[in-house]
Amino acid sequence: MYAHTVYSPEELKMILEKRLPTLNRWKQKQDTKNVHNQAIQSIVNYISNHLFEDFDIITLCQKCGMSEYHFRRVFKFIVGENIGNYIQRLRLEYAAHLLTSTEYTLSRIAELAGYQNKYSIAKAFKKHFGVSTSLFKERFTPRKRNAHTSLTPRIIMINKMFVSCLEVGKAYENKFQYKMVWDKLLYYARFNRIDKKHTNFVSLSLDNPAITPEDKCRFYVGIIMNDIPDAKLNTVQIPNGRYAIFRHIGSYDFLCDLYRIIYEEWFPDSQYYPQNTFSFEVYINSPCDTDVPELITDIYIPVLKKKIFTDIK
Repeated sequence: MYAHTVYSPEELKMILEKRLPTLNRWKQKQDTKNVHNQAIQSIVNYISNHLFEDFDIITLCQKCGMSEYHFRRVFKFIVGENIGNYIQRLRLEYAAHLLTSTEYTLSRIAELAGYQNKYSIAKAFKKHFGVSTSLFKERFTPRKRNAHTSLTPRIIMINKMFVSCLEVGKAYENKFQYKMVWDKLLYYARFNRIDKKHTNFVSLSLDNPAITPEDKCRFYVGIIMNDIPDAKLNTVQIPNGRYAIFRHIGSYDFLCDLYRIIYEEWFPDSQYYPQNTFSFEVYINSPCDTDVPELITDIYIPVLKKKIFTDIK
């Protein structure tokens, strides 16, 4: 039994006893890391769903079971920026979205983004983006193209949904790492006996890469859950409301072109504005058992009728 080792059973036992404390400490660190990641992700989701409310740091600490000092330190380590800067950045990026996709006045945008007046948001906006609000609007507002698109989306109301998901992060930059994220999700589905034929796999994008730095864009892949979301994965809420649904048939490689057409051509001619920077894709079938030309992807974008914006400017 021990022919392939130079150690006797007693020596192997001694080595194991010496290494066991190190292994236990490593496991404890991994367990703590997982607990911290889940706790901070729950706070990130809470902030996303209540972005324009007044945040009480004590309440946030209670939600994740940490002291204020520990919470601030762990949040910055995992998210990469402190809690105050994180909230302000999301609010300013939402303001940038409104600035480039609606006809809201700056005063109205300030009100919606949680600022006292147009002067306070103008100052914060220029400090963050490095340009004035007027110049930003001029540079980033999509220009209507001469080309014509015959896109005809479905406009429907959907109920609130929950997605058990994995954060993609920088894995999106590498095809192999991105595939590994999907493989992990598929393994989770198989392990939990989730029937792929009756389950929607999705990807969710919470930010606009034209506004949010690429390394801070929030992007997830996941499964729409009919039951209570699994605590083992992150949970992201898909808000209820009116959505425009664009169907794409074919290779995923052309989805970026479709998004460009939607925002640069369809929205300017339509009766709708994109409500925010959120969108998600539902994969009707899978490249595992479907030829690439027959792949079906539905793009969901939350929308508001333009007359709503006109009435409350």
